[in-house]
Amino acid sequence: SDTSRRRALLSAMPKNKKKASKDEKTKEEEEEEEEGEDAPESEVKEAEKTTEVKEETKEETKNEEEAEGAKGYPSESAEAAPKAPKPFHIEFKLHDSYPPMESAVSVVYCPLCSLPPDFCQYGPMWEKCKPWCLENAPHYYPELSGVSLEDAKKKAEEVGEKSKEKLLPGGKVKRAKSPHVTIKKLNRGGRKCVTSVAGLDLFSIKLDDVAKLFKKKFACGCSVVKGENTLPDTVDIQGDFEDEVIEIITAEWKQVPS
Repeated sequence: SDTSRRRALLSAMPKNKKKASKDEKTKEEEEEEEEGEDAPESEVKEAEKTTEVKEETKEETKNEEEAEGAKGYPSESAEAAPKAPKPFHIEFKLHDSYPPMESAVSVVYCPLCSLPPDFCQYGPMWEKCKPWCLENAPHYYPELSGVSLEDAKKKAEEVGEKSKEKLLPGGKVKRAKSPHVTIKKLNRGGRKCVTSVAGLDLFSIKLDDVAKLFKKKFACGCSVVKGENTLPDTVDIQGDFEDEVIEIITAEWKQVPS
């Protein structure tokens, strides 16, 4: 039928084109080979010389770059890369080469580690000393030129807070004592005694209000005494009221554990 013939022709068309393109390529390659064979020997020798000269120039440039790197001169690739700041260094000189000293030299010491500023990095508290060195002696630490002073101060505060924590053997943190109320009976010569109550302020209870309440209940003198040498503040009651104080505290302030 006509449709089958058309399909056969269409399927045959791209194959014929591919064969034609392959035949053309083979003809062009044969012509190039014939031209290369017909070319004179002088032209071939000149082409070989140019390739040899190019290879020699490449080797020379590589050798020059290696020699410059060995001498300490930066190459073009090294110049493009950013240079890291070198640490502060002073060349050693004999004492004879220095001029004679006419007066005493005043040496600045770090107020935290008591070392010269250029030795703070080897001290026991470098993180704490870093903000002081950035403010007073930045020329000793060029590698810290990109460090912000605020970040250094924050780190120093964090290190100071960690050092305040009392650690047990093994690096365990000491557990803080839970708040509690202590009631003591203190003798004041002869038959007189005072009942002292401490620890109520740890439960957010005002000691002045406690003293007023105890005055009304016991009809006696009562006052707030401030603690000395890290001792807690107490409420002192004139008289022996240990049992009564316990009953009043548990009835009035339920946040205090019984």
